Amino acid sequence: MPYKNLVIHSIEKEQFSDQVHTIKSTASIEIEGESIENFCNSLKESYKNDNRISNTRFAEDSIFKKTYDIYLKGCISFVECSSELIDLISVLLKTTKSAKGGKFVFMEEKTNRNTFYYIFLIRDTKGGQIEYSEESSKYILNSVEYADTNNLAMSARINQDIYKNATDNIDLNYLSFTYSGTKQSVVSAYFSNWLGVTKLHKDNEYASALKKAIMLTGDYVDDGYSGTATEKLQLVLHYVQAKNDEIVNIYSLSEYLYGTSNRNLIRNKCDENNLIFTERFKLTPASKNLFQNISVKVSEIRLQFPRTLLEKKIIQVSDGKVVIYDAPLADKIQKS
Repeated sequence: MPYKNLVIHSIEKEQFSDQVHTIKSTASIEIEGESIENFCNSLKESYKNDNRISNTRFAEDSIFKKTYDIYLKGCISFVECSSELIDLISVLLKTTKSAKGGKFVFMEEKTNRNTFYYIFLIRDTKGGQIEYSEESSKYILNSVEYADTNNLAMSARINQDIYKNATDNIDLNYLSFTYSGTKQSVVSAYFSNWLGVTKLHKDNEYASALKKAIMLTGDYVDDGYSGTATEKLQLVLHYVQAKNDEIVNIYSLSEYLYGTSNRNLIRNKCDENNLIFTERFKLTPASKNLFQNISVKVSEIRLQFPRTLLEKKIIQVSDGKVVIYDAPLADKIQKS
């Protein structure tokens, strides 16, 4: 079983109220039995399919980060860490009247490749499925099925292994969290403030990462969606040209390029290769060149040309050589 730790705390708060009541567990939930594992699996799958996720890093002054670091050093337990973090967010909720409380689930998962630290905010709308046990001083699960995990209010995930190496590489993005569209709402802002995230990336950075993800996906062979990676880059421009707002939604773009069954392909490719991603960003005029032209400069030589010339084999690259089959160009160079 990949799940190591699981604990649930609760913050009771009605929308537009500044009254906050915190109920904290003093012990974790034993991860035993099919129902508990299904609960954990359901939360993880909901996170994977949440369109609102973006990735970034902690800001240096993040209080969340300081508490999490203490946990990683082994100075406090998993339950103690989550308890301190709940105290931090309860303060923010008092000043965010439009936000509501809910059940905060802290979970740790260890796979063959990584260890992940998850936080989920879910709301027990049915009631009675997550209850506090006075006898055990903790929240317990009463139901095998918990439908609300399919509609998370908020979520976050820390890739622990990448985080530990981030001091050696400041470009590593180890923190992903719920971020709504191109502009955060007041309701969700408290969640990112609690995490203490650094500023999100610029549109041109998201465009560059998108290009890398498409190139890493490579040539695609599937009925109706076959095409080379270069052709897929060209199709990004066709996708944007069909829209008036020039906004790229990576999920609808993924369906456009690779089919409806591959809605999460671009995000997954970014996640697997530590590339930045967000649900929606604007493709600026400068960024369009990433998908239309190849522009490189080495030493004193600069080349810029449409990608279609590679497809037409007018320009070929192999064995460390660049060959351009263009008689007028060769003639001009010889006459210069």
